[in-house]
Amino acid sequence: MKHKFILFASCLAILPIHGQAQPGTTPAARPASAQPAEPAPYVRDGNGTVCTTAPRADWLPEDEMRLLAQHRGYRIKTFKIANNSCYEVYGFDRSGQIVEAYFNPVTARLVRQNIAR
Repeated sequence: MKHKFILFASCLAILPIHGQAQPGTTPAARPASAQPAEPAPYVRDGNGTVCTTAPRADWLPEDEMRLLAQHRGYRIKTFKIANNSCYEVYGFDRSGQIVEAYFNPVTARLVRQNIAR
């Protein structure tokens, strides 16, 4: 199992991080057919952030998500489940700023981030 996780983590290391601009991925550069046909798997409503509606059985394990967040440069002080739909990290980002970050527990994508000023 440990070898499978290391292989999975090493594959994620070569994938682009969500939110970073990639060449040729501006909305004008993509053909209309390349636009997603369905809405994003998460929505923001008045009660807070909803990252996913997938069942818990489909979620990444908490330990794996901690490692992925650390790999992305977060120094984690608190890790918890928020709104029964997100993994939430409190800690510091790469530049040392205090951060609160919400991750989709199925895809490990960053959904929302608040940086203290």
